[in-house]
Amino acid sequence: MEKKDKHPLVSVIMATYNIPGTYLSQAIDSILNQTYQKLELLIADDSTDNDVIDVINNYAQKDKRVIVIRKNHRMGVAGARNEALLMAKGELIMLMDADDISLEDRIQKQVDFAQEHEDIDLFGGHIYIIDANNKITSIRKYKTDKAKFIRMFAYRNPIAHPTIMFRRIIIDNNILYDTDFKQAEDIEFYLRLFNKGYHLGIMDEFLLKYRIIGDMQMKRKDANWKYNHKARSKNFNWNKPIFSITSWFTSLAYMYIPDGLFSLLYKRENNKLR
Repeated sequence: MEKKDKHPLVSVIMATYNIPGTYLSQAIDSILNQTYQKLELLIADDSTDNDVIDVINNYAQKDKRVIVIRKNHRMGVAGARNEALLMAKGELIMLMDADDISLEDRIQKQVDFAQEHEDIDLFGGHIYIIDANNKITSIRKYKTDKAKFIRMFAYRNPIAHPTIMFRRIIIDNNILYDTDFKQAEDIEFYLRLFNKGYHLGIMDEFLLKYRIIGDMQMKRKDANWKYNHKARSKNFNWNKPIFSITSWFTSLAYMYIPDGLFSLLYKRENNKLR
């Protein structure tokens, strides 16, 4: 019997576009300083700001684990992630956004979970919400129970995208992000995996400090729900009729929620410390 590697290579994927240097440095440091060190960090960089480019280049010069990917054209978020995924060598793939902060034992916890739950192909965890000054303003806990997870999936994003880790088999089977999605590419990715029979889940651990500044996400609301509905329409599956019908109608309804009500719900969600 082949002996399982207790310390598999983890490929961390980061797409960047003119992220302020302070936030970017904190994000990169939070990966390079993990308690788990058998990793590579692939930064697919679309930046045009020379200061930001210099920050990334300096990390690559100092640490051979940092691999920088640039093209002579704008890749876009989904395209940038795909470029990094195609170069990734790891048995496990982890996502990281360029303005968030991973907790120092995040990778170790996720590797342990992956090895203890071989039936789960992609999974994430809970997040702390932080502001521009790294102050924790809220928490988000996701559904770990399978039935509750599926119910949430029908009407909301069931996994915080920047927390995901997934198995190499997904890339080997040529499943990448759909570059037609400028937003909600995470939901589209999850739905496609779900329809293909992959198992998704949540580990009951906090993994990440997720940065939200002001009403940044509110400004993206209309486009985000438009793409969310597009993703659910594209992946409508008559083999899962209750899920797909609920998912389709709920995502359509979200597009028509008044901004004032949405803003109120959003503020309440992002001001929970329990």
